[in-house]
Amino acid sequence: MGKYYYLISGLPELQLDDQKLKLSLSEFKSELDEHLSASDRKVIAYFFMQFDNENLLKYLSDKEAGLNPLGNLTSTQFDEMLMSFKETDNPKEPFIHSYFKQFVPAFLSETPVYPQMTWDDQLTSLYYDFASKSKNEFVAQWFQFNLNINNVFAALNCMRYGYDREASVIGSSEIAEAIRTSNSKDFGIAPLFPEVEELIRLADEADILERERKIDLLRWNWLEEKGFFHYFDVEHIFVYLVRLQLLSRWVKLEKESGLNVFREMISSLQHSFEFPNEFTIQKVK
Repeated sequence: MGKYYYLISGLPELQLDDQKLKLSLSEFKSELDEHLSASDRKVIAYFFMQFDNENLLKYLSDKEAGLNPLGNLTSTQFDEMLMSFKETDNPKEPFIHSYFKQFVPAFLSETPVYPQMTWDDQLTSLYYDFASKSKNEFVAQWFQFNLNINNVFAALNCMRYGYDREASVIGSSEIAEAIRTSNSKDFGIAPLFPEVEELIRLADEADILERERKIDLLRWNWLEEKGFFHYFDVEHIFVYLVRLQLLSRWVKLEKESGLNVFREMISSLQHSFEFPNEFTIQKVK
């Protein structure tokens, strides 16, 4: 793996409370395409696969839908991929992510991989399982950590409102299975994931916006701690990408349209869980 002294030394410093972006994700992606080695681009591709997932679901629903340019795959590649899947369940094109080979045939045949989940959650679950096994240890640990955070909150919400965790907890890791089935307060995962105790405390935060900020701060601090000794390598670039995405979210929230964005975020949460009537988007002021 290469060292990127010039690229990294020229990056603007990021703080989670910054009021504006000095660099966009799309601008940074263009720089990475120009400077990274082929092997390191494969590492960074794990980050951008989230946008490939978004684009795949768009494409399968409407071929004419505009694709998010942050994805790794082009519209031409999506066309080629779908044609290949119509001929075989195991196409050989090297640009097709391996977890797509499980998802796309299931989608086309209307045979869910995980029958209790939405198609979106099924794809996300396959993505996290795939990325959590990355040969790059740092990248694998990040996806495991982020998945644990998401699953803990999904489970806590389900338990609070009396819903089954099975359809909301994703992934097939040992921790995911414990979160899905354990009746312990901390799901019995504290020895493996000590952050669960902080997440349980945050779940009681009445101000949802403040809670979301604290969760992202937990992510931010993990990246700082785990990435501390990665100075000019691809792991440093991966940390920067994730932080830039987190910051982009909060800069968007801080702008004049922030309240609408926040309402969309709450609406998304409501879409994931059927909240009781007393918790409605209209109460967000």
